[in-house]
Amino acid sequence: MSFPLRRRIAILATTTLIATGLSVITAGPAAASGCSAPPCGRVENKTSTYIKVRWKNDNSDPWSYASLAPGTGMGGYLNSPKRDIDGFYAPKNCRTAYSVRAGSQYHVYGGWVKITSWETAKVLSVTCPG
Repeated sequence: MSFPLRRRIAILATTTLIATGLSVITAGPAAASGCSAPPCGRVENKTSTYIKVRWKNDNSDPWSYASLAPGTGMGGYLNSPKRDIDGFYAPKNCRTAYSVRAGSQYHVYGGWVKITSWETAKVLSVTCPG
């Protein structure tokens, strides 16, 4: 596809979005977590154990951490405090099940799990051997 044609397609797509009242929203790296406008990532703890979450208030800031008690959540634009949660920690050697959209289920076995600003991660279970 030639450059002029790609440019015309991009202009047409942008014009169509503007005409229909839609807009394109882009986020910076790691989606700075001050959460002054939606969307903002959220983690909900549906387990019987504490879940560690992390976020940054600005991309240049160090990570901030919190532990979510069973049955609680953190993050999202509509919740207080407004915070864009960037991920949760899955304990090493344990099977952690989580969902980010209806009908989905994923399993991880340790480490930080990244979530995007458009997601609500529901941590469903943490199963450790022994």
